[in-house]
Amino acid sequence: MRSINCVCVAIITILLYSCGSNVENHTYDGVAYKPSHAKGFEIFNSGESSVVRSKNPWQGAEDVAMDIFLSQNGELPPVGFEGIVVDAPCRRVVCLSSSYVAFMDEIGVLESIVGVSGINFISNEYVKRAYSQGEIKDVGYDNTFNYELISSLKPDLVLMYGLSSENSALTDKLKEMNVPAFYIGDYVEQSPLGKAEWLVAFGELFGVRDVAVDRFEQSVNNYTRLKEIVSNSIDTMPTVMLNAPYRDVWFVPGDDSYMVRLITDAGGDYICKGVDNAISRPISGESAYLFSSRADFWLNTGESNSMKELVAVNPKFSDIKSVVNNSVYNNTKHSTDMGGSIFWESGAVNPDLVLEDLINIFHPTLLESKEFNYYIQLQ
Repeated sequence: MRSINCVCVAIITILLYSCGSNVENHTYDGVAYKPSHAKGFEIFNSGESSVVRSKNPWQGAEDVAMDIFLSQNGELPPVGFEGIVVDAPCRRVVCLSSSYVAFMDEIGVLESIVGVSGINFISNEYVKRAYSQGEIKDVGYDNTFNYELISSLKPDLVLMYGLSSENSALTDKLKEMNVPAFYIGDYVEQSPLGKAEWLVAFGELFGVRDVAVDRFEQSVNNYTRLKEIVSNSIDTMPTVMLNAPYRDVWFVPGDDSYMVRLITDAGGDYICKGVDNAISRPISGESAYLFSSRADFWLNTGESNSMKELVAVNPKFSDIKSVVNNSVYNNTKHSTDMGGSIFWESGAVNPDLVLEDLINIFHPTLLESKEFNYYIQLQ
């Protein structure tokens, strides 16, 4: 299944402006917000204005930082500032990931979106309606970016993310057009609550930090409550297999990944553990089959949304424990016609809802609510 996040990963791969480790040494007027779970951003005071710093916003980045100065009342940044400068709050943005739409929805600033990348992969009703009325434009993706359209939208900011420091046509062109762009690093956060805490960075960009903090604290409280229910109630942890083969290659995440942490907090035991990082790695078909055969549950089966579709991928799957026991679940309860998944759109900002789903899968008698938010059981 294709999602707008995957599209962005393939195309956005450069550090856009001067944002090396020297940015870390710049002195501001104090810390305005230091995250409790996220590692990839901080917010500083600078006169009447503020600065949001994005740190190491792709896997493998080291000592990389990018600052955006959010100018209040025309205030200038400090002497020697090497980041980008925009008037606060941002009022016109282009979102190059569907997850950014979800973050903006949570804090009530969807009207600031003037462009998106891949409208067919976005499920948000406001955005789809605004697009149909011509109020939001699709700026393209992959090799089809419409640079003239991006420029004509006159965005205050393009919100984007990347994988490495290699060059790309997109970022070179944005820089040439003097279009400010800023990296959002939520996807490299290993903690579910760390991903969600990027909501506060969004709140700062759009002048509603207090709203974002309140909303994030609600997620923290609910997530913590659910996690404690599990830790105080279970005696055994069922084993869990993740993902499915894609073009004959099966990728599984490292032990420190976002999804594995959710599984652990929900009272599950990730069966492919043993690699002390968050990076996905390919495993052989034989290894994947052996892991799958032993797992009590199988999650996130890609494009397979029924047992028939799953077995069609590999007839040997019909004999494994989770298939025989009808314990296979996919995160595709809500999807767009083109395959965009709400799980990848809003799951990051709602880790408590994802955790609730996983608890109901692994330990169905623990919670009162039995309705899945993101998952379906394959039939």
